[in-house]
Amino acid sequence: MTRARAWIGIALLAGFVGLASPAAAQEGGREALALDLARVMLDDSLRRNLDEQVTASLISAVNQTLQERLGRPLQESELRTIADIARRFVADTLPPARTEQLAAAVYAQQFDEAELRELLAFQRSAVGRKASRLAPVIAAETAKAIDGEIRQSPALPHMLAELQRAFPVLRSPESP
Repeated sequence: MTRARAWIGIALLAGFVGLASPAAAQEGGREALALDLARVMLDDSLRRNLDEQVTASLISAVNQTLQERLGRPLQESELRTIADIARRFVADTLPPARTEQLAAAVYAQQFDEAELRELLAFQRSAVGRKASRLAPVIAAETAKAIDGEIRQSPALPHMLAELQRAFPVLRSPESP
């Protein structure tokens, strides 16, 4: 196995660490509940986001390895080729049913049968569906609010001064 293939394999493996567990270790009811929960939770939007994250990580790893091997930045056409190949690979490797199985294994590791039943009941309720639907909006708005809070923090000038003392290169240039 070449170094690049080994590196890519390690990167992919690292991305999936903890996602799979032996199905035999799970109770049949627990496994079925976990799979039901995964199917409820993994809507098309979330599945697309997961695929995009995996694809982006793979593209980054291949780009870095290829640039090191070539000793130059990649051209736009090369970047597009890598992206196309990576997208096809992820689509072939992670069809929806496989993603559901992987997620189910994670749910089964983290929750017992009673908890899975409760989660399923909640996620199937109107409030659960609304919470799932709004989770990305809430996360984005929370991140935006945190960013605003940091930018307006009265402690910001003190932090900047501290950074400038620690790293003189950050000091503004003096005028001649």
